[in-house]
Amino acid sequence: MRRLVLSVVLTVSILLSSASAMAITIGFMPADQIVNVGTPVSVGLTISGLADFTAPSLSTFDLDVLFDPTILAFSTAVFGDHILGDQLDLFSMGSFQTITPETGVVNLFEMSFDDPNKLNALQAGNFTLVTLTFDTLTLGTSSLGISINALGDAWGDPLTADTQGGSVTAVPEPGTLLLISSGLAGVVYLRRRSKPQGLK
Repeated sequence: MRRLVLSVVLTVSILLSSASAMAITIGFMPADQIVNVGTPVSVGLTISGLADFTAPSLSTFDLDVLFDPTILAFSTAVFGDHILGDQLDLFSMGSFQTITPETGVVNLFEMSFDDPNKLNALQAGNFTLVTLTFDTLTLGTSSLGISINALGDAWGDPLTADTQGGSVTAVPEPGTLLLISSGLAGVVYLRRRSKPQGLK
């Protein structure tokens, strides 16, 4: 009896430790970027920590991506992984997708029409959900945040996930920096040249 209890306790603890080791995470790839003002910037919204080719898999997500609208302007969003394809549409049956941009936030929703058993058997454990493109408006750093409204497994049961934010820093173009530094050098030269002769 004592051995049976010990065996059950060990099994439960192994299951719990493996479950915590496989925490689902939603984040940005790359997490941080530096780009020139006026240059579009793309960032992938990724999910990791699902099981490879077994449950749990993902069948639906409803996420808000948050950004600073004084630094970035939302441009486009493309669902799916550029290598693996759309992991919520494995059989080209389609999926329900919406993109709803507002000031400083864009809502992304996708729901799979694939069979739950096939999602569990064929979906990768790590993939890109959506690739977002922003226009950079001015100098500065915009943090990128994620708010999870809903995540559902293949059967529609809720999933929980951690989130990892990111940032985009917009810097002057190299040509602009050269012009600014040349202008400053010219001002310094003219000020030195126009100083009265008796002053040092």
